Amino acid sequence: MLSINRNRPPDAVQNQLDLMKSIGDQQKAISTGKRLIKPSDDPQGWLEVSVIARQQGNEEAWVANIGRAETRAVQAESSMSEITSGLIRAKELVLQSNNDSINAVNREGIAIELEGILANIRDIMTQDDPFGGKLFAEIAIEVPIGGTRHVIASPTAQQLFGKAPGSAPGVSMIEDLLLETIDAVRNGTQADRNSRLTPLDGAIDYMTAMLTQQGVARGRLESARNQFIESRVVLAERRQEIEDTNVSEAITKLQALDISLEAAQAVYAKITQRSLLDYLR
Repeated sequence: MLSINRNRPPDAVQNQLDLMKSIGDQQKAISTGKRLIKPSDDPQGWLEVSVIARQQGNEEAWVANIGRAETRAVQAESSMSEITSGLIRAKELVLQSNNDSINAVNREGIAIELEGILANIRDIMTQDDPFGGKLFAEIAIEVPIGGTRHVIASPTAQQLFGKAPGSAPGVSMIEDLLLETIDAVRNGTQADRNSRLTPLDGAIDYMTAMLTQQGVARGRLESARNQFIESRVVLAERRQEIEDTNVSEAITKLQALDISLEAAQAVYAKITQRSLLDYLR
C-alpha cells in the first residue's frame, strides 16, 4: 500500500518546524525580557556575557576591598593628625616652660600635660582597626584593588614611629623623644629644654610628610573607586544590550515570522492537497 506522505516535501515540513520554534523563542523573549537564555541562543553573545559576568564579580570584590582599605586609611589619617597635633602642642609646652615667669610648680603641670600627650600617642600606636587587626601593623598590608594594583591603607608601626638608636626595648622614637622632653621640663635646665625643640620640629616634619603619603594613598583609593563606578555602568549597559530583549524589534520579528509561517503552511497545504488528489485519481 502506498503512503499518502510519500510526496510531502521534507524541506517544507522542516521549514515550518523551524519557524514555529523561532516564533516560540521570540514569544519567550518578549515575555521574560531576556533573549539570551542558553548558549545556543547566541554562542558569541553567551561568551561575551560570561566574560562580563566574571569581570563584574572581580570588580565587586575589588570595590569591597577598597571600602575596607578606605576605612583603615581614614582611621589612620585621623590618628596621624592627632599625633601631629600632640607633637605641636608638646613643642608649645616646651617653649612655654622656658618662660622666665614659669616656676617649678608650673613646669610640673606642663610635664603632666606632656605625659598625657604621651599616653594618648601610646594608645594610638596600639589601636585596632575596625576589622580586628592592628591599625599600624608590624608589616605592610597590601590590599588588591584591581588586576595587579595594590595599595597600603596605613603605614607600618616601624614607618610611623620608628626606633630611636639606643632606646629601651619596645620604646618608639616618638615615645623616646617625649620621655626625654618630659624629663627636661621636669628636671632639666633651660638649655636642656631648648635642646628638645629641634628633635620635636624633626618629628613634626616627619609626621607631616607621612600625612602627605597617607593623602596619596587615599587619593589612589578614591580614583580606583571612581573607575569601578564608571566600569560598572559600562559593563551593565553592554550586558543588557546582549542579554535583554529589544521588545519593539522582537515584536516586529515575531510578526514577520507569523507571516512566513502562514505562507509556508498555505504552500504546504496546496502541495499536500494536490498530492492527495493525484493519488485518488
